[in-house]
Amino acid sequence: MQHVKRSEISRLAGVSRAAVTSWAKRRDFPRPSGDGRFALSEVLEWLDSRQVHGSIRGADDGTECSYADRVRRSLAAAEPRDVPGMKLSGDPATAEADNLILRLTLIFLRERDPRGWAGLNDLIAPNAGAAGARWLIERIATAGERAALRHGVSPEVFAALRRLTPESVPEVRGLMARCSELGAANVQALVDAYDAALPPSAFLTPRAVAALLAEAVIDDTAESVYDPYLRAGELLIAAAGVATRPDGLRLHGLGPNATALSLSGLTLLALGGTADLRPAERARRATVTHVLANPPFGSDSWLDRRPNTDWQPFPPPPARSAFRWLLHCIEQLSDDGRAAIIMPRIAAVSTNAREREIRRRLVEDSMVEAVIALPPGLYAGMSVATSVWIVRRAPGSDQPILFVDAANLGVPRDGRTLLDEAGQASILRGWRSFLADRAVGRPHPGIEGLSAAVTKAVIRPESYSLNPAEYLPGPTRLPSVDADGARAGLGATYSRALHCRAAAEEAAVVASQPLGAQIVRLGDVCDVKAGYSYSRLRAEERSDEQGVPIVLPRHLRDGRIVADKPPRAPRTTAEALKDYWLRADDVLCVRTGALTAPALVRPAESDWLLSTNLLRLRVLDPSVLNPYYLYAYLRSAAGMEGMKTFARATVTAYVTAADVAAMEVPLPPLARQQSLVAALGALDEEAAAARDLAARVVETRDVVVRRLFGGAR
Repeated sequence: MQHVKRSEISRLAGVSRAAVTSWAKRRDFPRPSGDGRFALSEVLEWLDSRQVHGSIRGADDGTECSYADRVRRSLAAAEPRDVPGMKLSGDPATAEADNLILRLTLIFLRERDPRGWAGLNDLIAPNAGAAGARWLIERIATAGERAALRHGVSPEVFAALRRLTPESVPEVRGLMARCSELGAANVQALVDAYDAALPPSAFLTPRAVAALLAEAVIDDTAESVYDPYLRAGELLIAAAGVATRPDGLRLHGLGPNATALSLSGLTLLALGGTADLRPAERARRATVTHVLANPPFGSDSWLDRRPNTDWQPFPPPPARSAFRWLLHCIEQLSDDGRAAIIMPRIAAVSTNAREREIRRRLVEDSMVEAVIALPPGLYAGMSVATSVWIVRRAPGSDQPILFVDAANLGVPRDGRTLLDEAGQASILRGWRSFLADRAVGRPHPGIEGLSAAVTKAVIRPESYSLNPAEYLPGPTRLPSVDADGARAGLGATYSRALHCRAAAEEAAVVASQPLGAQIVRLGDVCDVKAGYSYSRLRAEERSDEQGVPIVLPRHLRDGRIVADKPPRAPRTTAEALKDYWLRADDVLCVRTGALTAPALVRPAESDWLLSTNLLRLRVLDPSVLNPYYLYAYLRSAAGMEGMKTFARATVTAYVTAADVAAMEVPLPPLARQQSLVAALGALDEEAAAARDLAARVVETRDVVVRRLFGGAR
């Protein structure tokens, strides 16, 4: 059953939010569910008896038109339509973006500048060929710039139109004719189609995740919203969609490039909104009530060029650290302002001393309100796991933190994971009930298997971990009576271990099924590349403080890159070695010396350098080979033995890229790979939980011993 919010009823029925609020006060209006949404079928049934009166009847409304008819018409108009794009030169992502920008421009002009649209239709091009087509595109861009200025949007968002090189006037006229049938209701479908065509490294924020962030923090106090890293404006659009006063909401954003600015500005204009959007190099302090952010992690940004003194009173985060974005978001907030930001899962537990200190200060100052672990695989082609951190600027009181483990709420569909309506509702129900209990000073019991409210006393001082899995009570829970939280921590860890054991038992059943694999050469499914030549970057050129981090063989530990202070290459040298930069989900293997187990590159290590004595395996097509499956196979006894077979032929252990490319590996169907990856992940989680449990038992024993014999507090 489909459910809708009040803002969606308002948009679909073509009425104000105040009208919907008035309807909802009537006794016979459908009642909302726990997440504040209404069953669409019930709303339609109620609206069927409400006719649109003559004074507010639109051109498309008949004399017997009801508000339900309007809703059904809006829903039908929002269905995706086949709108052909131009044949454009350049890489596929640029072509898709330029096509989308042109479509959005045409929809914007038709919807919000009818006179300008009519003028375009009346133009007669100087000829019907390519020159006339470019002339017509120039006129479309000019009309868009003029209309945008009237709506307070910078005309630079139309710069991309002038890159277009259509071949004929009929080609442009045909696209104009098709877009004349579209309206604001079709914009989201067009953006979704663009998102589906993007490579994994250029993903947009999934619509469900954008809605989750907006609904979690945008409330009656929202006056202004800021997005520090625009993709296609999806976070600002989500904020406007849930705001109680969307017309008075000020939207701000920074774009990393011209395409992001164009897409964000035009999407907002086509949907009827406006915003103050700027290039990142023109960033300025704009105090806002709310921030929504999905920044890039592990990549260079303008934040890396800020002096270390800018981060006070926090220690300066490492270069390309997710904490730079987090602290920047907090910096923009007004007093009592609130931010929701996507963070990589590793940020909650990283061992970097400065990042740990930042976590400590955030916890001690009660600035972290909630950490929500999201399902992995929400971004197409990527298995990266992320979390939502909800932070508030200096609330000034000692408050608990809500931990939500929603990692299992994902729904597999078409080779990726979705956060469906039920998953969103569960997360928001846990968050809102936590806020309600906190508002009246009532202890929050949490939701079994989903969430737990944790006081500062329970946060481990040696790591200040903000990993929800460490604090979430499972099916059973040991009593928590120690004043210092030691036994509470043991109980939570024990419960987590039990939960992981149950998941691992299910995983073992999956892993026991037949593999069903074909045999392929690694070189046919991966790009295998050796690290840079020693002559291109000698040891004496490295730095300990500045530049791009370098991954060495000794950094490959426990399947990860573990390097607190890696050597660094000078920026200019690293730019010349871009072919050796790493990406998330690359697999690294040692090629010279002791052949230790490979490691999987995480987002935090994107754009690090591959050193001389390592091999990089990059999956060519994630829809054929799952990177984690490849990593798991190469760590297995069979995979390690295959590597050592080549190494035994030389005096010193040594393998070449050609050797590894020739290795034969089993390749099951993608669905089977994904089930195995999930099973292996559950087993990894059980192993981690067991290690944590052992450490926690020892820690609790030491606390007891100190209290009995040493008088420690």
